[in-house]
Amino acid sequence: MSSVAATSQDRAAALEALHDDIERKHLFPFWAANAGPGHDEVKRLMGAAPRAVPFLWSYAEVLEPLLVKAAKLVTTVESERRSLILVNPGLAPRRATVTTMYTAYRLNSPNEVMPPHRHSPSAIRFGLTGKQNFTGVEGEDMVFGPGDLVLTPHDTWHNHGNVGDEPAVNLSVLDLPLVETLNAVYFEHDYEESGVRKEKQSAKVPADYSERIYGHGGYMPRFVSHQRGTGSASPMYCYRWEPLRELLEKHRDWDGDPYDALAVEYVDPVNGGPLFKTMTFFAQMLRPGEHTRAQRQTASLLVTPFEGGGLGHTVIGGKRFDWNNFDTLAVPAGEWYEHVNGSKSPIVLFVASDEPALRAFGLHKRWGRTAGGDVERLT
Repeated sequence: MSSVAATSQDRAAALEALHDDIERKHLFPFWAANAGPGHDEVKRLMGAAPRAVPFLWSYAEVLEPLLVKAAKLVTTVESERRSLILVNPGLAPRRATVTTMYTAYRLNSPNEVMPPHRHSPSAIRFGLTGKQNFTGVEGEDMVFGPGDLVLTPHDTWHNHGNVGDEPAVNLSVLDLPLVETLNAVYFEHDYEESGVRKEKQSAKVPADYSERIYGHGGYMPRFVSHQRGTGSASPMYCYRWEPLRELLEKHRDWDGDPYDALAVEYVDPVNGGPLFKTMTFFAQMLRPGEHTRAQRQTASLLVTPFEGGGLGHTVIGGKRFDWNNFDTLAVPAGEWYEHVNGSKSPIVLFVASDEPALRAFGLHKRWGRTAGGDVERLT
């Protein structure tokens, strides 16, 4: 063996020993010693974290039967929560539906209301079934039904339940995975008023406060304070479905956006921004036969068909996902996706996005494919 070959082998062995020693000491070598696949440290660094994968959860086939069983077996005496969290297979066992958010489904039996609590993650509730879902937030007692959206901003006392005589199902979206990554998760119970523990918050404002104060677009009452909770979320805690659906219907014949069809964003009525600093939400109408152009972005999406979803599907990364009403589809960041309405009726999707969190760091970017197949930068 030549001295050059021996020197090369000695160096390779020494380098391998160095890498082993570094790993044992919980370090990572950010260099590329050669072109071999085992030493492409840039790829290894970028691929170290688990990645969410596209995935569809069926409401009718999977979620609803499990919710019904849980409602029979798990009482509110045993647990203050009875929800199913959607866990992305690419992120398991972490409680995350996409990297920064999770969706959970909750079935409340008739006339059951859980005691108040608060936490650092922000959340919304979106009604699916039942007309008397209940959420009380900071003294505003809101009864809501299908399509209504209710906020529980971070660090606000709130409780959930059902004040009707029929079961009610709603879905939640939380930024808990993001808050967990930032090591900032906390939950608090034992709600008190004037030093006395209570199982229900006292009403502080009328039940229709959000609608009465903020339900008139373009007009801002100056005779109330808009500082609610921590002041870092929308002070409008309840967004009703009917006016939103009416807005979509009024613009049904507009051209819309080739990538997003007819999309309406839920916004803070005071500043026009997203509901939370971490998440935003959309209602998206796909007209009969509409097929959006493919796009990808650095934001992650949670898509729930709410209306007319029997003949719709989404293509993510070349794979087709056929969905129905109340299903949830995970669209991870970086994946090409497009929506298709194959029916003769409009389809309305409820969409959650972590776009605001990315915008805060200047990291939200979007790309789309033109009609000719070229890639264009959208934002």
